[in-house]
Amino acid sequence: MPDTSQDQALMASIRIFYQPIVRLEGLRPAYAEVLARTTGIDGTVGGAAAVVAAMTGAERSMRLTACIMQRALDEYVQQGFAAQNLCIAINLPLDAMLHPNMVSLIELIRLRSGLPASSIRFELTERHPVHDLKAARTVITTLRAAGYGLALDDITPAMPYLPALLDMPIRAIKLDRSVVISNAASDQTFIRDMVAHAIANGQDIIAEGIETPELRDSLRARGVTHGQGYLFSRPLPASGLQAYLAATTWQPA
Repeated sequence: MPDTSQDQALMASIRIFYQPIVRLEGLRPAYAEVLARTTGIDGTVGGAAAVVAAMTGAERSMRLTACIMQRALDEYVQQGFAAQNLCIAINLPLDAMLHPNMVSLIELIRLRSGLPASSIRFELTERHPVHDLKAARTVITTLRAAGYGLALDDITPAMPYLPALLDMPIRAIKLDRSVVISNAASDQTFIRDMVAHAIANGQDIIAEGIETPELRDSLRARGVTHGQGYLFSRPLPASGLQAYLAATTWQPA
């Protein structure tokens, strides 16, 4: 059994940051990804490693994901992002998604916040392989029908069951940074194939890890629709995101 006291301490230390995702055509922010970070007793902000390491097992992943979602939606409303019609993306581990209580918990948290499902996107992450593809399709279809946006996150050629996951009713696919920055011919072919898949299915395709204008322009020329990375912005606290949106004259899509 997981140590609930350790989980409670971890949840108490979580702070929410945001990283904008930008349309490569026009270079305007489209929405922001929620990133959970931990803080030490001295207030120092750490990375995501502690949160990722704690996502072990569907039950624990569900609890931590629900905590992050609750914190993010509370801040989203309090900071006025809802009034600006800014969509946010929240990571949802596939094993947590398949927990029998996850969908109802998502709906409960959303309804308490008063937000429409259309303002929330879930980036489906596969930290642990999910073998029950039929169940995954059922839950993804349910979330999509409820109005949530769904993206398949961190995809690489080695992702288990990738063809089956790509065939599910998702709105976007997100290329892992390792593929985006790679010069290997196989990874470049993978990007080409994923762009073709996205175009054929009316999906967005997002590239992580963009740090140079040259890479941005190359990906845009190849059909990638959105980008994320330090070229556009580092992860920001809510106040920093407000300043970023003001500086980029944010307008909702």
